[in-house]
Amino acid sequence: MKRILLLLFISAFPSISFCQSLITGRIIDDNNLSLPGATIKIEELSRGTVSDQNGNYTLIDVPNGVYNLTVTYIGYGVSKQKVAVAGRNVKTDFKLNLADNNLQAVVVTGNRSATLKALNQQKNSDRIVNVISADQVGRFPDPNIGDALKRVPGIYVQLDQGEASLVSIRGTDPSKSTININGSSIAGTGENRAVGISAIPADMVQSVEVTKAITPDMDGDAIGGVVNLVTRKAPFSRLLSVTAGTGYSDIVQKPAYNANLVYGDRFLKDKKLGVMASISYYRQFLGSDDHQTTWEDVKWVDQQTYFMPRFLNMVQNNLERIRQSYTVGIDYKLNAKNTLTFTGIYNKYNDWRKISTLKVDDIGAGYPKNWQRAAGWEGNRKITDANNDYIDDVAGEYYLNVKNDPKHPVYQPELERHIEGGLNNRNGSQIIQKIINFGLEGEHILGKVKVNWKGSYLKNVTDRPDVIELELESENEKSVQMDYTNPRFIKANNGFEVENILENLKDKPSYRADSADTWYMDNFTGTDKRASTHQYLAQLDIAVALAEGKFSNVLKFGGKYRGLSLTNETTRRVRWTPQIDPALRSQYEAELAAGKKPKVADYVGWAPFWSGFANNSTNISKTLNIESDYNVGNAGSSEWISNLNKSYYGDTEDFMLNRVYQDVLGNNYYGDEAITAGYVMSTQNFGDKLSLILGGRVEHSSVKYEGYNYNVRADFIPAKQSTKSEFLNFMPAFLARYAPAKNQVYRFAYTSTISRPNYKDISPYISVNVRDKVISQGNPDIKPTLSNNFDLLGELYTGNTGLVSAGVYFKNITNYRILSRDLVPFSEVESAAESPESLLAQGANPATVASYKTDYDKLKASNGNLERTRPGNGGTANILGMEFSFQQGLSFLPKPFNNLTLYSNYTHNFIFVKKGDPKLPGTAADILNLSLAYEVKKFNIRLSYNNTSDFVTILGTNSKGDVYYDKAHYLDASINYFLTPKLSLYATANNLLNQDQRRYQYKPEYTYSSLYTGATATIGLKFNLY
Repeated sequence: MKRILLLLFISAFPSISFCQSLITGRIIDDNNLSLPGATIKIEELSRGTVSDQNGNYTLIDVPNGVYNLTVTYIGYGVSKQKVAVAGRNVKTDFKLNLADNNLQAVVVTGNRSATLKALNQQKNSDRIVNVISADQVGRFPDPNIGDALKRVPGIYVQLDQGEASLVSIRGTDPSKSTININGSSIAGTGENRAVGISAIPADMVQSVEVTKAITPDMDGDAIGGVVNLVTRKAPFSRLLSVTAGTGYSDIVQKPAYNANLVYGDRFLKDKKLGVMASISYYRQFLGSDDHQTTWEDVKWVDQQTYFMPRFLNMVQNNLERIRQSYTVGIDYKLNAKNTLTFTGIYNKYNDWRKISTLKVDDIGAGYPKNWQRAAGWEGNRKITDANNDYIDDVAGEYYLNVKNDPKHPVYQPELERHIEGGLNNRNGSQIIQKIINFGLEGEHILGKVKVNWKGSYLKNVTDRPDVIELELESENEKSVQMDYTNPRFIKANNGFEVENILENLKDKPSYRADSADTWYMDNFTGTDKRASTHQYLAQLDIAVALAEGKFSNVLKFGGKYRGLSLTNETTRRVRWTPQIDPALRSQYEAELAAGKKPKVADYVGWAPFWSGFANNSTNISKTLNIESDYNVGNAGSSEWISNLNKSYYGDTEDFMLNRVYQDVLGNNYYGDEAITAGYVMSTQNFGDKLSLILGGRVEHSSVKYEGYNYNVRADFIPAKQSTKSEFLNFMPAFLARYAPAKNQVYRFAYTSTISRPNYKDISPYISVNVRDKVISQGNPDIKPTLSNNFDLLGELYTGNTGLVSAGVYFKNITNYRILSRDLVPFSEVESAAESPESLLAQGANPATVASYKTDYDKLKASNGNLERTRPGNGGTANILGMEFSFQQGLSFLPKPFNNLTLYSNYTHNFIFVKKGDPKLPGTAADILNLSLAYEVKKFNIRLSYNNTSDFVTILGTNSKGDVYYDKAHYLDASINYFLTPKLSLYATANNLLNQDQRRYQYKPEYTYSSLYTGATATIGLKFNLY
């Protein structure tokens, strides 16, 4: 591959004529703001180009002569200049004025100016692309870029605690698309490859490009598409902008704060040095009210089968978020033909969550002994029911109340109370995300050859350090009546708090908190999780102008190396109990000295713990969302459990390390990937109307992953095991652009794209339990998902800001990812289980192995089946989609309604899978975006509505186990008011319909989870000093 690239590069040099020159310049508007996507033509030579994101353009290899340069831009007047080329490079800038020659020429500022820039870039692109211009991104100080994206037609954004998190393009699963920063892909830190955008604030971004049909010079990971975030670049003239504001959350009723500073300018002679820097800070207080359950078939006491919950979680979450972003961009023009650019980005996202959960557990099919008992069978009376017919085998009578109403059942369940905090100054369970990016790139022009190179480093981190969780339990001591009449919103005790107020806890000497209700401390644990990806990228692109004029041809080729190293691990999970009571320590030590084996639990001093719990209890529901239908009730605070004296690695004065868990360590995995790519593409023009791109890309992937084999019964993890694999993919592409008239564009594209396996799926992890006869494991042989894509799109540009487009696309997707469950004989997975002798040789505890040996020998002798869960490849799925877009200024309406503009986009997907193949997860059938804007010179208002249909996200063993994201309706509003030409007031209001983030199981009426975050609002000032 290297030799081919070198040969092609050298072969271009004979055509270089050094007597020919460059014409360069910048296209700006009357406010000195760049105009990307402008068309620049040399009429006499029938040659042209398009301005880049910063409005810059370059015409290479121009022979001596006098020429007419013409610049056109939708919504702006045509501009012409004479240029004389006489053996030297010529710099010619253009300043365009808004068109005023038709009825569409109402005031074009703010949103409409942004729309014009987006339309020009979209219209003149060789790809099928949607663009969000700098003005559209920067108008509102969104906490993250996803909030800006969700106002744009064609994109659906999944939320986390009410804020944008994952991006879906054309309804496809977020892991099937790529998020780039300046063309370099970000690697996710979760178990799959989906990239969360929570840590990326909107104000660090200059513009966004959403590509739906890629060209061969782009990475192939783009079954859905590519979102490219272009960071701010140095402006044409000095820029200094300051933004400050506050906000409000309906649930927590606390203020939010944000501030942003942007500075850019050009320095030195001929403004060769450009600098752009930005700093932003956001602090928010948010909250949520959540309930969660899973459903299953239950044969009830009346011998009928009902679909009923297995448990109910009532969760209240109080959180604080802080986002910080620091970016710098520096470009230096060595001369007209050589430019160097450096980009630096540091984003940090901190999230502290204080979580309180009340769980009604063990009420499903597997726990009939927790259902309301018949008279005489209450309490702890022994029950024998081998065939699960609810009749005691000894007494021969029903032990359950046969009149227990399946719509209003009564249980004696296990109740759990979970309190979560963390070892930090906010006393919350912390999530830390960081995105660090450094990039250096160059552009060099050698006659007819244009060379671009890039080197970059990108680090993505997601850590959950020092999370603390306290769990109390009460087993089968309380009667709880549930209400299932509305399965969308199941209730406990008619929607009120389950009575769980503890007795006076002070000085309680036992691990049981009280005598009547037998609440006890079940777990007090600490967990530390770390995940990170490190990417090193090197890229070379070479474009050679093989022909000029009406039938111009550009040959472009290049290569790219992307090295990825990732870690996802739980470094430590421990369990604490209070220290031995000082008054009992001498007795405990005497027992040890006598050679006895006293139980530590019999000597623990519980009184300080329970007294602290009692002194620090609070009514959780009165501190968050007091109107919630689920009252979580009283519990110890996150602040209290976060400040107890604990250690992850040893005993302290107040607590001892009771256990270090091995099972969570078995989920750790590590990976290295090396992707080497090469491509070639030819762009052939046939006059001004037809342009064709033909080419292909080859990507070679070499991966190495390490994981653990965790033996549950032996509670032992052997040394890491590793696996290697390689695969080669060829991705051809053909794109056509036909423009029969200035306002019409028709596009066709055939592309081939890929989605690589999830990180954890490809790692060689194994977790086996020979007693329960279950095994879960990774699949190093899993194949990447491939897609052949066909796109056909027509665009009609009307007036100054109008667009009508319609298109169809077809995706033939093979080897999509599924999670399979099957039964396998022990002999097939014997090596994963490991023999007792092997475990002893590796250092496992002999006593634990002895217990394990009994189950192992029994299973081996019978060659019994184990239920195996592992990821794999599905069959073939086809997506046939239709995409419609309409945006138009409504200037034909009478005043004042003539200042309205309508934006709309609708996407529909038809999903086809072969009979017997599993469903294709993550694909929504319908996406609708509507926006109505009203704009005059002094202010603009926008109302945006987003609707997405339901789609499957988790595949169960049958249709009743499938989990879906429910359909969602979001309504947002925003306003900008210009107090002066440089000072503006902004305000936003989000989630005005109070839409919850809901998932359901099997059918829409069965709620799986429902999280309410309420509405949020912001208000502030933006001051453009320059």
